[in-house]
Amino acid sequence: MSTCSSPRPDTTQLVENRKLLHRLILDLLIIILLLIPVVLCEFVIEPFRRGFFCDDETIRYPYKDNTVTPVILGVLLSVPPLIVLAIGEYARQYKKGAVSSRRYLWGCQIPIWWTNLFRQFVYFCFGLLLTFDATEVGKYTIGRLRPHFMEVCQPQFADGSTCRDSFNQHRYVENYFCLGTGYTAADVRQARLSFPSGHSSLVFYAMLYISMYLQKRMHWRRSDLTRHFIQFTLVMIAWFTALTRVMDNWHHWSDVLCGSIIGVMGALITANYISKLFKKSHADLSSLRISGGLIRQDTSATLNEVLANTPPPYTIESQAAATAFTNEQYCTKV
Repeated sequence: MSTCSSPRPDTTQLVENRKLLHRLILDLLIIILLLIPVVLCEFVIEPFRRGFFCDDETIRYPYKDNTVTPVILGVLLSVPPLIVLAIGEYARQYKKGAVSSRRYLWGCQIPIWWTNLFRQFVYFCFGLLLTFDATEVGKYTIGRLRPHFMEVCQPQFADGSTCRDSFNQHRYVENYFCLGTGYTAADVRQARLSFPSGHSSLVFYAMLYISMYLQKRMHWRRSDLTRHFIQFTLVMIAWFTALTRVMDNWHHWSDVLCGSIIGVMGALITANYISKLFKKSHADLSSLRISGGLIRQDTSATLNEVLANTPPPYTIESQAAATAFTNEQYCTKV
């Protein structure tokens, strides 16, 4: 546990705390900047108003409730990553025998594994916001209609006709308004935000990133299958969530595919270039050069043995004679 009854820090600690405070403020500003597009899309910007054909069967599916609700999605995006990151950072310090190691921050002694956990969680949240922003930009730029659009919107045209009228069956409609009888205005608005799938992009990002974290920063001496089983479970959670989006008629299969690709790319970029999970340390590189590289050996003894067992004129004793013979032969030819 952290304690705040500690001696007064020295000048070096004060300088480090000041640098850390500046870094935290800068990171907080970046997080706020990443939240601005999400807020604008959700509360200010209207999605692109895309037209449709009245006889388009892909947008005539019945409306269903979400199997994976937004609340469940929020739990999946927060609880498993936080648990895995906390166990991982604690286990790393325990393996080093430094669980009790503390760091002085702003008058308190805080365990080092807490600060490491906070840093890893910030990396995770940063990548999650990048993925969320990319998804929101796609949704509001494309404005693709969900499979249940016709049931939720119940479009009506300026002349009072609807898609049920026979003369509108092959008509491409751009000017319409939604009656939305039995549905809220939020439901009607959401019916125009199909591409890409936000559930798929966010859950694939979270589950894949945590799987890579397990692969790089956590090891079991007794059984590696434990780690791989947890990774498989996490990926299956993402896969099931993506499948429910098609099953519940909230997305087309291409929406789910594109959303999953965005999540996978976000996880790979975050793990490799932001949190640098797969960047080898200097100690790893040194051990790689020692164990895997070419090893210098004293080959003089081996060379002497080979020359000693080789018949004349290539033995060591006849080396002078061989040299003289070669010089004489060369002069004769010249």
